[in-house]
Amino acid sequence: MSERPAAARREAAGEDVEQHRERLRELDGDLIRLIQLRVREDRLLQGARRAAGFARTDLARENAVLRGYREALGPAGAQLALLLIGMTRHADQAPDGREERPSPDRSP
Repeated sequence: MSERPAAARREAAGEDVEQHRERLRELDGDLIRLIQLRVREDRLLQGARRAAGFARTDLARENAVLRGYREALGPAGAQLALLLIGMTRHADQAPDGREERPSPDRSP
């Protein structure tokens, strides 16, 4: 039975750790892009609802979203859904986190 020296095991483990970290960075980037897309799409939906004479939000639909996240991800999923829904309610903030200014043709 040959065992690798401790230094070689640590080096190999360090490479594994770095690979996992890199994959997590990629996934975080993907999640950020998807969240930005979701926020933009939700704001478009809100605008369409207002234009059609409906309320900006549909609470029954939001509750269905919360249930779906809770069912898929547990209690933390419901919290995540609340955060996502809340992000679309801040009209003064762009989906990428920058402050959004109303265009000159819109009244505040």
